Amino acid sequence: MKKGLAFLFAVIMLAPLLLVGCGRQYTYGIVERDNALTGGNLSFVYDEATHTATFGGEGEAVLFYEADEGLGRVAGNRIGFKIYAPCDVTDYSKAKLNFQGEEITGGAFMQTVYGQVMNYFVLTPIVSEDNRQFEVKVTWTQDAEAQVYTIKVADGTKFVAGE
Repeated sequence: MKKGLAFLFAVIMLAPLLLVGCGRQYTYGIVERDNALTGGNLSFVYDEATHTATFGGEGEAVLFYEADEGLGRVAGNRIGFKIYAPCDVTDYSKAKLNFQGEEITGGAFMQTVYGQVMNYFVLTPIVSEDNRQFEVKVTWTQDAEAQVYTIKVADGTKFVAGE
């Protein structure tokens, strides 16, 4: 009897961990092109099942952007995209972004419009023949599991040369 009660107690104590997991799982947000269509008139496909955004295609070309000190931008071919937070995340103060070797914490990467924090962020990374694919890793809250988005430039896409 005591063994049965001990087993039942153990199951009751472990059940929440098994059902919820160790970290909070949110549904993935959506990836879209940025409003400025950085990179030019490129094809864009977002696969929600694999969380992969693909830019360009055969015969298409990624535009080159000159350096702009005012924007803190170095010269190079760029693409632009937005990643929306999952609907059930409303507090971004603990959000963390890992991207191309940089970590930004405290939700400081979220887009702000007229002082209002939006539910998305925008990235405009440099891409090249040698840098066609990379990952964006976002942790929405302190106890959440990280979400990984793959961003890539399709094979056959060219890169406009700078002047």
